[in-house]
Amino acid sequence: MTTSTSSSRRILVVMSSAQQLALQGHKTHNTGYFLNEFGVPAKRLTDAGYELVIATPRGNVPAMDQSSDHAMFFKNKEEHEEIKAFVGDLLRHASIQTTGAVAEQGTGDYAALFLPGGHAPMTDLMVDPGLGDILRQFHAAAKPTALICHAPTALLAAQADPVAFQKGMEAGEQPSAQDFTYQGYRVTVYANDEEEATEKTFEAPMLYYPADALAQGGAEVQNGEAMKPNVVRDRELLTGQNPFSDEPFVGELLDMLGGARA
Repeated sequence: MTTSTSSSRRILVVMSSAQQLALQGHKTHNTGYFLNEFGVPAKRLTDAGYELVIATPRGNVPAMDQSSDHAMFFKNKEEHEEIKAFVGDLLRHASIQTTGAVAEQGTGDYAALFLPGGHAPMTDLMVDPGLGDILRQFHAAAKPTALICHAPTALLAAQADPVAFQKGMEAGEQPSAQDFTYQGYRVTVYANDEEEATEKTFEAPMLYYPADALAQGGAEVQNGEAMKPNVVRDRELLTGQNPFSDEPFVGELLDMLGGARA
């Protein structure tokens, strides 16, 4: 059974404009999109006959998290090189829109929404009003909405006051999410034990963890074993836990879309 009844061959890809993640002690960490989390699903979707339309809050070309440019996140060295070349070509030729413009135009012509991870979505996407509007439109239409690794935190843009919520999380408080579109939805996201291991390479600890933010917002977080594939599907929403979830994640998304289209 498929979630979407749309005949559209276009998929909206929303990515962060940010290149730095704020840390404790006024430190920062360079970030961006994670290469395999964007590239592997993007290539599979393109090969299946879908056109990808990219939007960011500022309409800029998104930056890559340099730590993701590594063969360990791919089947082999050849796939790493293939996906890196594919992503480079895709972004070079993309006409990138702003999330605000897309929201204003409406999302009726899109079959699905896809957000890749990397820490960057925790900075701007989870408070972006354009994305909040986009999420509500896809939710209202019950069309596939797919987010992987850290990107599920961007779901928190779909609430009454995401800025106040983010500031509360950064201050170590327990803020409430009012009118959160995904209240009670089952989700997965980069887990606390995964984040604890990752932030050891940072100059300072993170301000908060993504799983804590989603749980505080009212989502039901269902994480699996660290660094093992885990995908959770609840109604129109699809989430993947970590970089190693990329293949089952896009496979499930294609299933939600009704399979590959010639």
